[in-house]
Amino acid sequence: MPGRDRDGSDGLTRRRHDDAEHLPIDPDLSPEDPGEPAICHHRGIHVNRTRDFGVLGAIAAGGFAGTLARYSVGLAWPSASGRFPWSIFTINASGSFLLGLLVTILLRRARPDRYLRPLLCVGVLGSWTTMSSLAVGSDLLVRAHHTGTAVIYVFVTVVVGLILTWSGIGAVRFVEARGLSWSSR
Repeated sequence: MPGRDRDGSDGLTRRRHDDAEHLPIDPDLSPEDPGEPAICHHRGIHVNRTRDFGVLGAIAAGGFAGTLARYSVGLAWPSASGRFPWSIFTINASGSFLLGLLVTILLRRARPDRYLRPLLCVGVLGSWTTMSSLAVGSDLLVRAHHTGTAVIYVFVTVVVGLILTWSGIGAVRFVEARGLSWSSR
């Protein structure tokens, strides 16, 4: 039937899933915000989040810390011209794992902190792992006539990043399956 998924639904409604297999719904999503997906999405008053200076301050502080850390690693572990940029790769790979781990932990907290996720996930890890560093590293390889290395670098970074993100999520699930909890109660 055209316009329908295999199970006969129109794909517009959320399907119920087992909590053990899926992350919880982001608590920052609002059914009143027309720009956000929600179970009972409807048009309503637009929520302007750009005026929440506390959240913006947390992102800025985290961004400063993450950028400074990435820059320091780059200075301590420079990449030779035309060589695989191991420092940038390691930064992006570690950030992927930490992002999977932290987002999963923070979304499962009993009492979510309004500033912790923007500080750590958007600010620190967003500036620790940057697409621009990946682009610059691959561009420098291409300019040095090492196109094959650039292609391998981008491919390996994306694949390893995805694997490590799922590993971070899996680590939280593994710990929780053993009866331990990350929640603050």
